[in-house]
Amino acid sequence: MGKFNKGVVLGGVLGAALVWLNTSTKGKHYRSQLVEQASDIYEKVKQEVQQSGAMDKMNKNKYVSMVKKAVDKHAIENGMVANVKNTIVRLLSSQWKTFKKEVK
Repeated sequence: MGKFNKGVVLGGVLGAALVWLNTSTKGKHYRSQLVEQASDIYEKVKQEVQQSGAMDKMNKNKYVSMVKKAVDKHAIENGMVANVKNTIVRLLSSQWKTFKKEVK
């Protein structure tokens, strides 16, 4: 299968997943749980940085590393599956600019 065909198939699968998350009752519930867990982890990382005073030395790579550690710890405590864990890492990693503004 060529790259184009793989892209079309992958796009179709992702599109179907997004439609499911936005329209079905289970999808909405799953999405709200995901956002709630991400929010909890974000606050933990934020508190850790504020308590340590490490924001002056913080860059995006260090932030992402802290997010990964926090998500790994949360995943172990709550029995989180790998794909949910990866989704939360991506979601929180994209919040670097917001994090910088909130902590400073």
